Amino acid sequence: MTKVKTVREYLREITPGGILLLSYDQYSLGWKIGVRLVKEEIEKGNFALLTNVAVPFRKFCARIEAAGLDVIQEGKNGNLAIINVFEGETHYDFVYKVGNVDGGTFISKYVEVKRQIIKKYNLKERKVVHAFVTLDTLYERFEASTVKKLFQTRLFAGEKLVENGYWFWDILIVNRDVVPKELHSWMVSISDYVIFTQGILKENEFVENIAVLKGLSREFRPVVLQMKTPAVLTSRERIHI
Repeated sequence: MTKVKTVREYLREITPGGILLLSYDQYSLGWKIGVRLVKEEIEKGNFALLTNVAVPFRKFCARIEAAGLDVIQEGKNGNLAIINVFEGETHYDFVYKVGNVDGGTFISKYVEVKRQIIKKYNLKERKVVHAFVTLDTLYERFEASTVKKLFQTRLFAGEKLVENGYWFWDILIVNRDVVPKELHSWMVSISDYVIFTQGILKENEFVENIAVLKGLSREFRPVVLQMKTPAVLTSRERIHI
């Protein structure tokens, strides 16, 4: 029997300080791949850091859990922390807020919260995966200049952390239908790994294309995976509209 590969296996080796861009469109469920990758890291005994810019904390947890990861339980177990940029109250000690910020203050406050988490969880001693949810909501809130400045800072700071013995990688999740083409192209260029997903609704089925386009390993080869969900035929009388 042929062994079923995970998306992570198609990426091959992940380099310390690596950046994965997970780009999906408005009809795609490709963002769930990011959740799966985070869950796999936790199952290996590694630590996960999630940044939520997208939705209120309650809905954030519900969406992540629907994709297979129990955020609350893993946070209580010390396997996960969350930076909650979306405004609102939370009551968990593994959730950190950046407070009221604008384009001029966000990066400095965000970096300071990250430092607190690194110190509290002693992350120099653990491998870390960080998922940013999502780049498009960050863009809508602070515009392209802040997005670029944040990840330019990440590139420089990331190299220093790797030199000092830290092991981590980032998953940047983006709905590409929301951000300008130029910003998306820039994110592709700074990323070491790229996964591009596309959801297509046809007359008789829903098709999800998953293209693993970019990697650093010499053994890496691009691949396009496809999942199909067939239509369920039913009579009009059985559907209440």
